[in-house]
Amino acid sequence: MVADLKPFGTLKGGRDVQVITLKAGGLEARILDQGARIIWYRRGDAPNVHVTSENLSDFERELRYAGPIIGPVINRIAGARAEINGVTHTFDANQDGHHTLHSGRIGAQNAIWTIDEASQTAVTLSVALANGEGGFPGNRRITARYALEDDGLTLTITATTDAATLMNPGSHGVWNVEGTPTWAGQVLEIPTARYLPSASDNLPTGEIADVTGSVYDHQTPKAPDPTLDNNYCFEPGFGLRARLIGSTQTLEIHSDAPGFQAYAGGSNGIALEPQLWPDAPNNRHFPSILLTPGESFHQRSRFLITQ
Repeated sequence: MVADLKPFGTLKGGRDVQVITLKAGGLEARILDQGARIIWYRRGDAPNVHVTSENLSDFERELRYAGPIIGPVINRIAGARAEINGVTHTFDANQDGHHTLHSGRIGAQNAIWTIDEASQTAVTLSVALANGEGGFPGNRRITARYALEDDGLTLTITATTDAATLMNPGSHGVWNVEGTPTWAGQVLEIPTARYLPSASDNLPTGEIADVTGSVYDHQTPKAPDPTLDNNYCFEPGFGLRARLIGSTQTLEIHSDAPGFQAYAGGSNGIALEPQLWPDAPNNRHFPSILLTPGESFHQRSRFLITQ
C-alpha cells in the first residue's frame, strides 16, 4: 500500500518537514518526521485526543515537547552530570543552568528523522546521534515504529550504541480527550501505589513512596493537581499505565516501561510519558538506563481510544 506522505512546513533553519497519515478501521494518526512526533490521533469523527497545531512554528516554541520521541534521555539528570562506567560525563544544563532536561538543547526531538519504511498503516523512522552530542557518549541509533490497527496505535522504540551510554528515550505525548482549549473536566487514573516524590526543582528526591492518600494518588480516577510532575513506578511486564477520561471518550495507555511520568502543568493538555525512571544514574537503586554495545533498548506502548 502507498504511504500517505505530504509536506507539512519548513523550519526556521530551512529544513522541510513531512507528515505521515496512518489509517486503520476508524482510527487515524498523524506523525511528523521532525522528532518522530505524533500530532493527531482520533477515532471516527470524535475529537482528536492529542494536542496539535497546523503551524510548524508552534512545534519549535510552545509545543516543542508536544508529541516527540525525546532522546537519548527523556526527563531530568541532576547537576547535568553522571558517571558511566566510572567516568563522569557532563551534559547540557538547560534547566535553570544546573540540570539536564530532555537531553538538553540538542536531542532526537529536534532532529528530522529518516523515514525508513511507510505504508497506510505503519511508519518506521530512525535517527542517528553522534558520539558526544549533548555530552552523551557513543554513536547511537534510535528507531520508532508507529503501527495503527483497528483497535489502537502501537509505538515501539528501539536503540543501539557503539559505546557505553545512557539511554532512556520516550514518547512525550500531550493529551486532551475533549479536544478543548484546556484539559479542565478530565480525570486521570494511574493504577499504581508507588511514585517518586519530587523536590522543588522537579527532580526525584530518591525516595520511592506510597502515593496513597496524597494529592498525587490516582489509583482511582480524579482530576490531576496542576502541580503534578511525577514519575509513577510499575512492576515489570506489559500493562495499563494510565487512563485519561473525558465526557465522551477515554484514552488508555498500556506499556512495558517501568516508569510513567505525568505532568499537568500545561493548560492545553496533560503529558503522559512511558519511560524509565528519571535521574536514574544518580540514584543507583533506580532501574538502570545504561546501554552498552551489543545490547538493544526496547520499549513498547499501546494507545487505545474507547468511547
